[in-house]
Amino acid sequence: MRMAKAVERDGRFTAPLLTASAAGVHLGIAAETVKQWVKSGGDLLPVMHSVRPASHYGPRLPFVALAEAQILRELRNTGLTMQHIRAGVARLREQTGDEYVLATNMIASDGGELLYNAASMVAPEWVRARDGQLAIRQVIEAVIKYVSYASDGYASRLVLRPYGSADVIIDPRFGFGQPVFGASKVKVETIADLFYGGGESVEDIADEYDLSTEDVEVVLRVMARRAA
Repeated sequence: MRMAKAVERDGRFTAPLLTASAAGVHLGIAAETVKQWVKSGGDLLPVMHSVRPASHYGPRLPFVALAEAQILRELRNTGLTMQHIRAGVARLREQTGDEYVLATNMIASDGGELLYNAASMVAPEWVRARDGQLAIRQVIEAVIKYVSYASDGYASRLVLRPYGSADVIIDPRFGFGQPVFGASKVKVETIADLFYGGGESVEDIADEYDLSTEDVEVVLRVMARRAA
């Protein structure tokens, strides 16, 4: 008999960190896409998780949802349709007994064997969509590069692709789960506020926080999308 995997629901699963709009900015995914991924109704089940916000307009995406969004984006980048992805996620959850399976390191196991077996057994459409192992290899390389995992097998840190070489991460242990620089743990929100709200120059901000001007400029370009 298949046994459901016991999940210790620590803050990665329960603490709301970002709204869909903010997640879209930092992950490089359209906010409306994020909203569709957490949407449910009728026969449509959410493909990523959310939690009850503290206020009506408050954040509702915990860290685990952000990890799911990262991985979903990589699946979409291989050319898979959302119809096939939704079907595959539902079947993978049923087969493994783990509703958070997308946020586990099974997706990025060595050689991709587990994902390959899931694709061929649970959702054969995935294999046909991108010629089998080639598509799976693309997903694994992307996940390994942008997602790190804790000892329990679930995602614990994300490298945010839109920031490029600036090494901006989300790690629930730092900055209250907000995007920070990997080395210094300075929040990108702080950098943006100093420039857009405080009128400080790129050079002064870089000097104050021991960053390169290129890093500061990347942050400002990404954060400018908040008002777009």
